[in-house]
Amino acid sequence: MAETLAENGITVLHDGTVHDYPSYTGSYDRSEETIRAALAQYPSIKIVLDIHRDAIADDDSTRVAPVAVINGQSAAQFMIIAGCDDGRFNMPDYIENFKLAALIQNMSQAMHEGLARPVLFDYRNYNQHITTGSLLIEIGSHANSLDEALYTAQLLGESMAAALTVLS
Repeated sequence: MAETLAENGITVLHDGTVHDYPSYTGSYDRSEETIRAALAQYPSIKIVLDIHRDAIADDDSTRVAPVAVINGQSAAQFMIIAGCDDGRFNMPDYIENFKLAALIQNMSQAMHEGLARPVLFDYRNYNQHITTGSLLIEIGSHANSLDEALYTAQLLGESMAAALTVLS
């Protein structure tokens, strides 16, 4: 995704730090430190993305791989999570994150119909209190292939670059 964004003129800082090792517990505290350090070093950062894969299973625990066929190739569907706030998360500007999520999803739908699952807009934080322009994106699930996820990252990068062009 970073490569596709860069190819489309979007400056990218890609930090590949793994925050959920050795334990998932505390991973968001660790990632908050990384985000704050990047924002301090590069105050011009406008968007912070936390990229994951989802864990989707049926009632019988069968893993589910959300897919779309784009240009004849199987792609892992993605979902954007934009948290909202009822006063518990200190996110007074959460609606700005939601607007960005909607813009990216709409652009993706226009460019790559069916690639996006619906935006999850819910009482969640995921470090989205740190700055506006913060989103969590789930690319596929633990049942999708690496090729499907990589193809989606490319397509999503194209959609995001187009969406960010609209913003500038």
